[in-house]
Amino acid sequence: MRTIGTKVVEWTLTVYHYIVLALYFWVGILRGLILYGVTPACVSAFLTYEAMKKHDDVDEKYIKQQFFKHYRDYDQYKLLSFLISIGLLLLTALFTFSLARGVSLVLVVVIIYFLLLLIGAMSFTFYRLMLTKKAGRVAFAEGFVEMIKELKVTVPLVIAVALLLGILYYNAVLFLVVFPAGYAAVVTGLVSRSSQS
Repeated sequence: MRTIGTKVVEWTLTVYHYIVLALYFWVGILRGLILYGVTPACVSAFLTYEAMKKHDDVDEKYIKQQFFKHYRDYDQYKLLSFLISIGLLLLTALFTFSLARGVSLVLVVVIIYFLLLLIGAMSFTFYRLMLTKKAGRVAFAEGFVEMIKELKVTVPLVIAVALLLGILYYNAVLFLVVFPAGYAAVVTGLVSRSSQS
């Protein structure tokens, strides 16, 4: 029977390892000059998160090796990263501009709809790439179709990602720490269930 102290130490180490994963995620984003690093950083975070769950002896060195091994494997998806990043930036800028200028509510709702649609398609695409390496446009098309077909997975996924992004509004440092592992957990947990059914 394990003592409470042992469980606290294990929990603290797990949180620490997810913080380390978050650090490498943001390094990967910056390494790709932000616009080109989204796809390799996200897919690497998913794969590293899954490897951390399966591996018993996880430490900083293991996380770094796993993350950058996967990052190098998916570094070729620069065009997909660029297009997704530009789409996210444009829709976010439109949303912010609409709120600041007091544009009609209908336009704001349409912008939010397309932003959530892109986030959902992006999440399914990254999960598809995690399973099999395909051309970026093929993975995006398959991810988009699966997102539409699996609405029972897409809705909770988009809500969970929106909540993770909402942390940014309240605390940017907490967002930097929580988002990578949280996003990996949400996407791999929800989308893997849809793939199995």
